[in-house]
Amino acid sequence: MRLMLLAVLVLVALVPVPGSTPLRANNGKTVVKVAMMIPRSQRFTLQEKRYNADLAALTDGRVQFRTYYGGSAGDEKTVLRKLRAGQIDAAPMGVQIISQFVRQAMVLMAPRTFQNYKQVDAVRKELTPEFGSEAYRNGFKVLAWWDAGKVRILSKKPIQTFDDLRTGRPWLYPDSPLLRAFYRMIDVTGVPLGIKEVYGGLQTDMIDTVWISSVLGMALRWHTSTRFISATPVNVVQGAFVVRRPTWEQLSEPEQKAIVKLSTEQQADTQRDYRIDDAKSYAKLLKRGFKRVAFKNPQVWEATGKQLRDRMVGRIYDRELLSRVEKIVAKYE
Repeated sequence: MRLMLLAVLVLVALVPVPGSTPLRANNGKTVVKVAMMIPRSQRFTLQEKRYNADLAALTDGRVQFRTYYGGSAGDEKTVLRKLRAGQIDAAPMGVQIISQFVRQAMVLMAPRTFQNYKQVDAVRKELTPEFGSEAYRNGFKVLAWWDAGKVRILSKKPIQTFDDLRTGRPWLYPDSPLLRAFYRMIDVTGVPLGIKEVYGGLQTDMIDTVWISSVLGMALRWHTSTRFISATPVNVVQGAFVVRRPTWEQLSEPEQKAIVKLSTEQQADTQRDYRIDDAKSYAKLLKRGFKRVAFKNPQVWEATGKQLRDRMVGRIYDRELLSRVEKIVAKYE
């Protein structure tokens, strides 16, 4: 499912799709409506055509995916509401929103936990089967879990200390309990903006600092209004591609198997490519003149991150689950 996995942006909005419509059309064909924020491009269009060609071959042309690019309908909460209402059928979503139907999914972004992708892969291998079962009980079929690059700070001025954040106008993603708690810990006042508002906020100087991976920052064009990037990543963007359960259950078993087959066959390669793209995007930003910024007193950032990780116990994940994650991560340090 190359298009769907390659475009797994946690940062999703969608074009309006009027009303809830029957999945199965009169001609017996099924069109699964997918909503994404990324603008249409030749690359994505080609990938979508290839995926649909493979899917048509496996389902005798009965199932196709139709992607709505260039989102215009609001934040991820709106996306979730429209999924539940049946106005769309599927979307890539970040763990901040997934945690509304997978209670402890935010453990996948526990602060200062992952230093390499082997750790990410090992934790997801352990946890996502049970997360997938919980998602299904709560109305969603998870087709693929993913990560979309290493989170860095993109900014208009160098961010080396917490004081730099305090004297600036850093972005606050309203749906991120981790970022809200972090700002409270270090006495920073963030500027709350939805994903769709960030680009304009950077252009008008409403905000001067954002948290995003290099590949997503370039895809969303946030890099066009920033000049500095942190040398050290602070987390890994994670999420999943989900299909609403009623849509999934209207598909026949052979159709479901065809979609799972394509997803499974292409997931590893697509995830690898996306990680490579993130590293290339980081190098490209530096080549274009971005200044790489090292944290002063990195041990303070590290200690604060670990303190935040512990503070979130009992709020977004429990101690038992966090301990499981820490034990897995320790094997791949």
